[in-house]
Amino acid sequence: MAGLPSLRRAHGRSTRRTGLAAALALVIATALVSALALAGPVVPAGTASQPAPAGTLSSQPAPFETLRVMVVGDSVSQGFGGDAPWRYWFWREFRRQGVPIDLVGPHRQPTGKGARYESRRLSFDRDHAARAGSTVDYHRKRIDGLMARYTPHVVVVELGINDAIHGDSAAQVADDLRSLLERIWAASPQTRVVLAELPVYPRDRAVDRVAAAANTRLDARYGDDPRVLMVRNRTDRRHRWDPVKVTFDGLHLNSTGQTLLAQRIAEAFRRGGMLPAAPRIYHARPWRPGVVPRVHRKGRRVTIDWSAAVGPVKMASVQVVIRRSNGRLVRGHQRFAADTGSVTRRLPRGTYRVLLSPRRGTMTGKPVPVTFRVP
Repeated sequence: MAGLPSLRRAHGRSTRRTGLAAALALVIATALVSALALAGPVVPAGTASQPAPAGTLSSQPAPFETLRVMVVGDSVSQGFGGDAPWRYWFWREFRRQGVPIDLVGPHRQPTGKGARYESRRLSFDRDHAARAGSTVDYHRKRIDGLMARYTPHVVVVELGINDAIHGDSAAQVADDLRSLLERIWAASPQTRVVLAELPVYPRDRAVDRVAAAANTRLDARYGDDPRVLMVRNRTDRRHRWDPVKVTFDGLHLNSTGQTLLAQRIAEAFRRGGMLPAAPRIYHARPWRPGVVPRVHRKGRRVTIDWSAAVGPVKMASVQVVIRRSNGRLVRGHQRFAADTGSVTRRLPRGTYRVLLSPRRGTMTGKPVPVTFRVP
């Protein structure tokens, strides 16, 4: 075994006490083997075929059987009704790579009373600790209890933009986040923090400048801290964070943006040695909220009803298209406020197909065709 004293005696030297030396060496060797056995296996940051990337902060992370991750964030992390949130894509990537993960937290649903996810078949670990509209101070006041209850190995912190919107300075935002992180470590010094940058905010240049300055302060404070993995969701240039392409209102994520943020966060976990391979999440995708209208007929008066989806799916308006079975347009591309719930039209005899597309900001959902007949 390397590092153990040699038991061979040098040529020409006295052989006195050879038996004692050999016995002592045997005792030392036995102790070392026992210590290694008790230490257990070391989990590397990367496999032999997939080495960990340069800049990995911890080449020997703790050998968790299941990684417990708690997401502490605002509406960007909670998501809205009808979304497939970044948490879903992030969780799915861990499953794809065969890494056991347990998302923990007191909440399970997206924002809104009765809200559901994009599809009822969207199966994933939904637990989280995010709350729409929340500031850093909101989470700072409750983090002690969450740490005690859920004992996460990693806390993802996606916060700060609401503080900037409410008028806090960059220094205040950075200091509040520092206070939150210190409370996390006071509860569990071994917990890693994955810290997201404040996002772009094109609605208000002053707020956007505060967000950028807060990011600069956070990077200076935590960029080299081995306890923190920075998420470069705003400053990474490989896939530029373009609010027009990845949000529906300049801030909140559209369907493509959800995959990009999940990619950025998973990349941080990869740098920390918690994913064996580079993540493959980001892709352009349509919004598929699965809003199926109900069609009611009374004589030739036909009502297209989407009221049942108004609560579960966040939408500002709907676009209704009615076509004949041969494809000819009957009622085309009419838009109605979502909260009107229905629209009634008089139609001649025939077979029709209605296409209803929910809209939210710049995002338009894929319609689910419904066929009906007017006798």
